Amino acid sequence: MTYKKALFTFVTYCLLLSSCYNRNNDTNNSINQDNAYRVIDSEALFDAHKESMRKENIQINDFLERYKWDMQTTPTGLRYMIYERGEGRKAEKGDIVELNYIVKFLNGELVYSSDNDGVKTFQLSKSQETSGLEEGILKMNCGDKARLIVPSYLAYGVTGDLKKISIKNTLIYDIHLVDLK
Repeated sequence: MTYKKALFTFVTYCLLLSSCYNRNNDTNNSINQDNAYRVIDSEALFDAHKESMRKENIQINDFLERYKWDMQTTPTGLRYMIYERGEGRKAEKGDIVELNYIVKFLNGELVYSSDNDGVKTFQLSKSQETSGLEEGILKMNCGDKARLIVPSYLAYGVTGDLKKISIKNTLIYDIHLVDLK
């Protein structure tokens, strides 16, 4: 999920909540029409989102310091390290990739793995995979093994994946780029 999609989802969610709120608390429980069309202060919403991102960044940095992982950071906030180099060509947009993977939360809890869920195969830039995972794969060559720390806004953001990943979860991917087609 891209940053813009995550922000849009968050704003939409807040608008829905605010449209149902009745500040006058009428005894007939009808929705006050003025409240129904009230616009949320977008600057306050943006500031709240920035603060959430700042706190998540602190958690990620604490994790990296605790485990002494030397990772590079992209302009989007993705952290990655390629810890084993393969011999193949570099991944490109449009490639069909095949991955062995482990996905965990920062607390170490296992979420998904290719051992349990099967090898993951998808086309880069034309899939429903998270933008953080795709960005990390584009840094790799076929055969590489890498670790990615994907902040929630590059993963499943404020919606989660509606299965095992709840809202605003940072993900750790350990991936092996097995094949490119």
